[in-house]
Amino acid sequence: MIIDVHSHDFAPSVATRAMAGMCHGLGGRLTPSGDGTLAGHLDALDLAGVDKAVMCPIATKPGQFDVILRRSVAILSGAAGERAQRKIVPFASVHPADPDWSRHLDAAAAAGIKGLKFHPYYQGFSLADPAVWPIFRKAAELGLVVQCHAGRDLGYPDRADACGPAEIATLLRNVKGLAFIAAHLGGCSGYAPHATDELLELGAYIDTSALVQDHYKDEEMRLLRSWPRERILFATDWPWTHYPEELAWVKSVRAPEDWDAVLGGNAARLLGIPT
Repeated sequence: MIIDVHSHDFAPSVATRAMAGMCHGLGGRLTPSGDGTLAGHLDALDLAGVDKAVMCPIATKPGQFDVILRRSVAILSGAAGERAQRKIVPFASVHPADPDWSRHLDAAAAAGIKGLKFHPYYQGFSLADPAVWPIFRKAAELGLVVQCHAGRDLGYPDRADACGPAEIATLLRNVKGLAFIAAHLGGCSGYAPHATDELLELGAYIDTSALVQDHYKDEEMRLLRSWPRERILFATDWPWTHYPEELAWVKSVRAPEDWDAVLGGNAARLLGIPT
């Protein structure tokens, strides 16, 4: 089984606008591989032979929880179609400034949502800020997996201080028992060599959603080669990368005996997905 633990798609009514806005913010530094729609995502999964993908919405405003949860529940229930129900694992998202974040986390867990997505740059916070730690503590108590952008972002070229290895380590030292996925190989790009390795000691997972231009940089290669296979999760950040390229990269770096775990087995275990 192949599971992508980090992907994005949008409702048809907002997909075109959302993709245009992000492309504009990136200033041409990154070209998407797809249109950002659920239908396009499902087609990309089928064409690449990927069994499931975790859909990672981001609440960029405090009032967006409900609309995000409704869409995720529609996917879970089959209201968004049988193929989406079978292939998409929808997460939820809360904004740290949401005054009802505690009730909203309860609602997500009660609805059968398996995890939450955070992006500190889009949401305006730092993982090292004690003010947000209660949110992550409650996520841990509820058994919700946290998938979080880690490190730099092309859309925020001057930011590197909210979710790099040091900030993630501070969070994990203060929030025990949190299942935390550090996206993009733990934010290694531009940081000191081995900076991400502290996260291994603190129980984090890293996902493989590095941009194609970063695939064969020394630190990305070292991380993907050296971390235990049990702590690496296949991911793409679709629609910003192509599934065949991401699969080929992981397979070119890890030995074949590691593929089952890295490409899907670890994610299935973490998310409680039957294999």
